[in-house]
Amino acid sequence: MRHMKKPEKRSFGSINSVVWVILALIVVIAGYKFFYPNHVTNTTSSSDRSSSTKVIKVEEGKSSSSKAHSSSKKTKKTEKKIWTDKQDSELAAFISSWQQTMGQTYTGTNANASVSFGGVSFPDYLSKGQIYVNQQEVSMQWTRSEKADSEYKVVAVYTGDQYMYLFTFHNGQPEVLVTSQSASNGMNFKVTENADLVAEFQKVAAENTDK
Repeated sequence: MRHMKKPEKRSFGSINSVVWVILALIVVIAGYKFFYPNHVTNTTSSSDRSSSTKVIKVEEGKSSSSKAHSSSKKTKKTEKKIWTDKQDSELAAFISSWQQTMGQTYTGTNANASVSFGGVSFPDYLSKGQIYVNQQEVSMQWTRSEKADSEYKVVAVYTGDQYMYLFTFHNGQPEVLVTSQSASNGMNFKVTENADLVAEFQKVAAENTDK
């Protein structure tokens, strides 16, 4: 009678080695997850943040560029003048010659000077006293501004022993007024009949390049 062969027993040492290998793998995997639990997530999040920052910087760059471009387009608005220093000098030169033909002497407000007539000082009186043209009270202002709010814009005044002349702009047009009256209850002017004076003032006024 044949005896059945007993199954071969694996050696304890061989099983033990397999167990240690498995345990080692478990320890390595567990340790990796323990120390780097969000490694993949953090990498993605960091990348997202980096991308977001770049977008913001680009937008800011565009905004700054836009503002700079917009600023470069802005031009300084200069207020238009109806009278300039050059014109003032030209009128003074003409008066100097004209007064000789008239046999009179005139003092002007050119070079920011003040003049007196009838006991009052000009151009100060224009803002304090009453002014009339052909017996009608009007508003007058000492100004070179085109936008000044007054009926008559006075740019020069010349006074002599008998007459005073106001060089004005009325409704945008040059107009020379004259008076021989002293200031008592206001001063009344009329448009001068001196053709030479009128023609010269119109000529000088037309030379204004600021208009």
